[in-house]
Amino acid sequence: MRKVKEDESIIFKPIPKKNRLILFVLFSRFLLLFPPCRFFISRYLKHCENIYFNPGFRFFYGNIFAKNVYFNDTFFLDYAPIYIGENSSFSFENIVITATHKIDDPDSILAKPVYIGKNVWITTRCIILPGVRIGDNSIIAAGSVVTKDIPANCLAGGNPAKVIRKIKRV
Repeated sequence: MRKVKEDESIIFKPIPKKNRLILFVLFSRFLLLFPPCRFFISRYLKHCENIYFNPGFRFFYGNIFAKNVYFNDTFFLDYAPIYIGENSSFSFENIVITATHKIDDPDSILAKPVYIGKNVWITTRCIILPGVRIGDNSIIAAGSVVTKDIPANCLAGGNPAKVIRKIKRV
């Protein structure tokens, strides 16, 4: 995959093939308990450094750019790049989506990158949709659906997610 410019969309037709071995290891959850499998998955994430993940962590293409990030059991639909700032963390059962099907052509995929800033905490069961930017030092409240950009230094929540209040971090 290639890096994309801001507001640039990627259209896939046909849908790109996935690595079946990686998917088997990721989707069978229990294999991630074994250190060799964790090492194998980490090697496949070429753009990630010093990451930690639990069983339930899943992705399709390894199109994730992250450093010093805790993923927990998050699912990444990563047709377009997902950029995650340092020291960010994901709690349980989150979904980050970069693609959707075109309405008039279900065999085509329209993908937009997702940007998550530094020191961001994505709490439990959040959904982040394509093309979204989340600013540095923000917190996304549990059960939120992020459909639009979230500014830096704020607590956002709801469906769709809205800024609840500004926060100060020292």
